[in-house]
Amino acid sequence: MRSGGWHFRAGVSREACSLRVLRLSFQERPIAVWTYLAGPFLAFLPTRWRSAYLSEAPVNWGRATLLSGIIESITAIAALVVWYSVFVTRAGPAIERHFAWPYSGETGLLSLYMHPVTWMICYFGLEGAVRMLAGLVSDEAPGTLPLALVDRAAWIIRQGEWRSKPTLVRDKVERRGESRELRIASCRAKEHWKYPLTIRYKGEFFQVQGEEHFSAERSRPHVYRLKKLPANEIIKGLKEYDPENVLHEEKLPGFFATVAGELKKKWS
Repeated sequence: MRSGGWHFRAGVSREACSLRVLRLSFQERPIAVWTYLAGPFLAFLPTRWRSAYLSEAPVNWGRATLLSGIIESITAIAALVVWYSVFVTRAGPAIERHFAWPYSGETGLLSLYMHPVTWMICYFGLEGAVRMLAGLVSDEAPGTLPLALVDRAAWIIRQGEWRSKPTLVRDKVERRGESRELRIASCRAKEHWKYPLTIRYKGEFFQVQGEEHFSAERSRPHVYRLKKLPANEIIKGLKEYDPENVLHEEKLPGFFATVAGELKKKWS
């Protein structure tokens, strides 16, 4: 009887383990679907858009960006082959009429190299390689530059660069809960306040957790949540904070400065 009971319990345990493994596989399936099917295309979006609209999506952004970079590079190579064929077919006869052999071939290649379409295709191929390496090595998820510029332009318009500027007021700092969390409301957005940035305020270290925007609060619409940094956690980036700093207005960068800044972040 004991032996039979033992075999019965062992069989039940094996069935329970099998059901648990099956349940976990079904739970992980949506992550794989999002990461490998939708993720490579969603990874082209800027980080701000993904944080705002896709924060709940079960996507491994590092792997999605790796696949996205591979797709972008392969597409650029294919587009370059197609563009070469189109350029030779359409521009070749015109070049041969104006330049005799063997200079027509060299002139055609030089014209192809200097054409803006060639530069654009090569840029996207190189950008895809950089995004692929970022997803593979650092597990980061940079989007594509054109959409990043659109996001930046929309942010500038939304912040009212071409409208009347808001009145500068001192940041409002509130402490909440026993964990001594900070809630900082500011009249201006703090672009570099992203997780896991650490700020030092009155000799204490706090880590940025997130940002909220309240349009109804016209004087301080930008609200940041911070929590006290644990003693055993490594500081990742450090910035001194003073609620009075916001009163020293900084001029927002123009269009060309924005493009240069995005390129610098892309290739750094």
